[in-house]
Amino acid sequence: MIKPLDTTQIFENKLTNEDFQKLHNKYFVDVNEKLKKQPLALSIGQYDYKGNLYPIPFGTYGDFSCLVGASKSMKTYLKSALIAGYIGGKSNFYFPDMRGHETKDKFVIDIDTEQSKWYSQRVAKRSCEMVGSNYDLFKPFTLREEDPKIRFQFIEYIMMESEYRNNIGLITIDGAADILESVNDLDLSNKIVQGMMKWTTVSKAHLCTVLHLNHGSNKPTGHLGSAIMKKSETVAYVERDKENIEVKVIPGYTRSVPFEEFRFTLDENHLPKEIEVGF
Repeated sequence: MIKPLDTTQIFENKLTNEDFQKLHNKYFVDVNEKLKKQPLALSIGQYDYKGNLYPIPFGTYGDFSCLVGASKSMKTYLKSALIAGYIGGKSNFYFPDMRGHETKDKFVIDIDTEQSKWYSQRVAKRSCEMVGSNYDLFKPFTLREEDPKIRFQFIEYIMMESEYRNNIGLITIDGAADILESVNDLDLSNKIVQGMMKWTTVSKAHLCTVLHLNHGSNKPTGHLGSAIMKKSETVAYVERDKENIEVKVIPGYTRSVPFEEFRFTLDENHLPKEIEVGF
């Protein structure tokens, strides 16, 4: 006779029947219940449906997205544009189709894991310059000197326990590979992604992170990259041309209508600006 699997050998904490009943009641999906659609956080462009125009979702509240590109492909410039577009102000001068939704009184958090304080400030100022002013609810942080475990715990604190926790609109993590010791650690990679799913679900924020591509490949680095891509609402690929003049942004994978591919370059003030000319 085959004995039932002893799950205590796999999991440290074994739930009781009462615990599972609570989970049953909490997570049951009633197909007759009228649920509200996840509210839109950030859109790029519009699409036509039965004669009406609707914004094309890049990210919704309660979910997460990622930007994927090779090293020095200007992913961080795109991140700056998304932050500026979410905040608003004069940012539509740079990216006319990029829009934030339901942003009133919501914090915008920017987590940098690899750059020094000086470079991180310069990146943060870029978004403010695109908006046209400093935004009081914009809170940038740099975690370069901390180890990956502390970085992960700090992000969890910001989203789940800090003074910002109940009112975060957009949070960016540049980059995700620095919040664990090895991107090829399968267990840790899954825990990181589980953390992102929990943080965004509970906080109702939209999280956008940055991933590096493997050299000579169109796949992001390690198990972490694969796991984040699989769970992301939107995956945007960032490609820089050979002359390092223009950057192409491609909708790799989306759960909704994909945004149209677009291109940007740097203007005379070294700010990213959308252009119509191709490669």
